[in-house]
Amino acid sequence: MSKSLALILAVAVTIIGCGDPVVEQKTETSQTVLQTADGMPLELPIVETNVRHDTLLVQVAFAVGDGTYLMVASNVTESFEGLRLYHYRAQPDSSAEVIAVSAPGYDSWTMLPTVFGQAGTLEGAWIMANFGERGSWGQKLMWYDGTFHDRGFMDIAYPEHVNEQDTAYVRLTNIAPLMRMAMNNDTTSFTLACDSVYMYDDLNGHNDIILPSSTVRYTYHPATGLVLWVNGIARTVPAPSV
Repeated sequence: MSKSLALILAVAVTIIGCGDPVVEQKTETSQTVLQTADGMPLELPIVETNVRHDTLLVQVAFAVGDGTYLMVASNVTESFEGLRLYHYRAQPDSSAEVIAVSAPGYDSWTMLPTVFGQAGTLEGAWIMANFGERGSWGQKLMWYDGTFHDRGFMDIAYPEHVNEQDTAYVRLTNIAPLMRMAMNNDTTSFTLACDSVYMYDDLNGHNDIILPSSTVRYTYHPATGLVLWVNGIARTVPAPSV
């Protein structure tokens, strides 16, 4: 099933309520994880557009807290590249001093960012950009150090159960605000603070499945890249294309 179709599909509650998906059972080696603060994403305030740019159409902008801003914007002239993230500094004449620009979102209607890191700066932050149209396709994971570095794509969304009159269905929404980050030496872990997770691809032959969130997490290490863990089994996420 394509992501676009999955986003508009009404899923019967009786189908979802059937038995848990079959996944491999294996005990993962335990490890001590040093939590960074409470692991929650930063709450960056939305600001009114504070720059004028002849070539950019701003979708939304956030104050970082150090005098810089993070915005989602596209070219005024529509192009196949679509949206990008821009880290910038607003100038007195309302122009933008662009510090860094992310890779494009192409056919995604959104790149709403969720930021994990130290308050008041983007330096050393992990950024998840939500991709999708009417619902979420998943998260592009980026590391920021003055440049946006793509680290892979998380093919997951939050399955929000909706009941409207006589119709029950699942709406696939942005899961990034429900994720929690922790660090252990050079390994960054991302877990889920929700009951379940919709997975487009479990990297083991299963597509469009709902799993208990306690069985799913991601890790990133410079030597191994982004890794999906399902019930303690590691599955390497394909490296982002250059």
